[in-house]
Amino acid sequence: MRYVRGAVLAAVGALLVGCGASGGSGADPAAAEALRAAHRHVAAADSARVDATTDTGRGLTSRSTGTLAWSDGVEGTLTVRVTGGELAATTRKLGGDPSQTRFLPDAYYTRMTDAFASLQGGRHWIRYPYDAHSDLTPADSLKALGAAKDLRRVGRETVRGVLTTHYRGTYGKQHLDVWIDSRHLLVQRTQRAGDFTSTVRYSDYGAEAAAERPPAHDTVAFSDVASGG
Repeated sequence: MRYVRGAVLAAVGALLVGCGASGGSGADPAAAEALRAAHRHVAAADSARVDATTDTGRGLTSRSTGTLAWSDGVEGTLTVRVTGGELAATTRKLGGDPSQTRFLPDAYYTRMTDAFASLQGGRHWIRYPYDAHSDLTPADSLKALGAAKDLRRVGRETVRGVLTTHYRGTYGKQHLDVWIDSRHLLVQRTQRAGDFTSTVRYSDYGAEAAAERPPAHDTVAFSDVASGG
């Protein structure tokens, strides 16, 4: 039950890489410089539309769409839909389908169903604070990958009709692939760790993003949910 209660949170949390870099300069100097240029351009772009898919293996698959900004912390609203997996039915009952997640600078909040609220004193929103070591923006993940010791250029590939350069590396326990276009902007990012895979596609850089903070009386901390409190 605890796993299912956190399933929707895990899906949207995959948008945040959540690990530090492995340290040191990249094995391929040209690739490292390309990632530094992309970091600067993506950071300056401030926002983008995102279309993300997550796959936890047999457990759950989902898709999240919306717009995120990162000029002053993370802010934006995503719609999350469960697309399959053994836990899909139970997750839909507790988390809704679709559900909504709001990213704010201090934490992100996921809207759950009345069935969930009946277990949590009538509260519908789960508040999940960011890990202190999370890479909260696409620019952060580019900076971290640029420091990976095994960073390398894979080659030129077309992603959703856009000609890109594909780079690959590892840090922490994750394998990370990114695709950068001719404007030095991130088009796609895929991360893998064990059975978990997340792919995020970025478009319409500069798009407006906003999120309203859920009412405090309708919010429960994720730590309380996870502990059964």
